[in-house]
Amino acid sequence: MKGQPQLTGVRWGRGDLPKVGSVERGAKAYMQSQGLQHRPSSAFQGIQADPNNIAAIGLAVRAQQGAPAHISPQLHASYKALTEGVNQQYEHMTRSKDKGGMGLSVEVSREDPYSSMHAARADVVKNSRIKVLATETTAAGHQGQHPVWSAEMNDKFRAVHDVFGHLAIGRNTARHGEEAAAQHHAQMFPKQAHAALFSETRAQNSALIYNQAFPQDKPYNLPEWATKANPKQPTPKRKPQGEQLSLF
Repeated sequence: MKGQPQLTGVRWGRGDLPKVGSVERGAKAYMQSQGLQHRPSSAFQGIQADPNNIAAIGLAVRAQQGAPAHISPQLHASYKALTEGVNQQYEHMTRSKDKGGMGLSVEVSREDPYSSMHAARADVVKNSRIKVLATETTAAGHQGQHPVWSAEMNDKFRAVHDVFGHLAIGRNTARHGEEAAAQHHAQMFPKQAHAALFSETRAQNSALIYNQAFPQDKPYNLPEWATKANPKQPTPKRKPQGEQLSLF
C-alpha cells in the first residue's frame, strides 16, 4: 500500500511519542468511575492495523458513498451511547482538578492548530490545553452534514479522541497509531457505543487509506467483526467435499 495520507486538516508527525502520564491516569480514573476495566498503555504499543481489514472496511464504506445514511435502530442506539460517553469524558477532561477533573481547556481553531503531534503533546503538558481543528473547516467541500452529530459535538469528539485515544498511549496518527488509538478509546465506552465509535474512527480512516479520499461525514454500517475492539475477519467456511456415490 502507498503511504497513508493524513486525515483532512491534520498534518501531525507520524512518529510515536511518549505518552502523557497524567492523561493515562485521567483515563483510568474515568473508567473506574464508570465501572469499566482499564488496560495500561503498554497493551497498545504493538498494535498494528491489518491491511486486509483496511481493505474490507474501505470497500464497505465505498459502497455506501453517494447515498443517504441508513441508520438502523441498533446504530442509532450506538450513537446515543457514544454521544453520552463523549459528553461525560469531555466534562471529566475539562473539569477543574480541585473538583476531581483533569483541568484541560479546549480551543477550537479554524486553522490547523499544530505543526506536529509533539506540539499537541507539549500544549497539553505545559499549558493544560488541547486545540482541535474546527469541524466547520474540514466539512467544507464534503457532501452534506452529519445526520446525527452537530459540528459542536464532533469538535468535542475530536478533543477527547486526541487526548484519550492518542496522547494517553503515545501513538501517532498514521494507520497503526489510529488503530491503536481507536482500540484504547473503545475501552472508555460501553460496548453498545462501539459500532458508532468505529464508524467515526476505523471506518473513516480505512476509507482514507484504501480509497485515497476522505469519505462522506456520516454513520457507516460495518460488518459486525469490524465493530469489535479487536477486529478479526471470520475465517471462510470450507465447502464440504461431495460424497462419492457407491455403485454397490
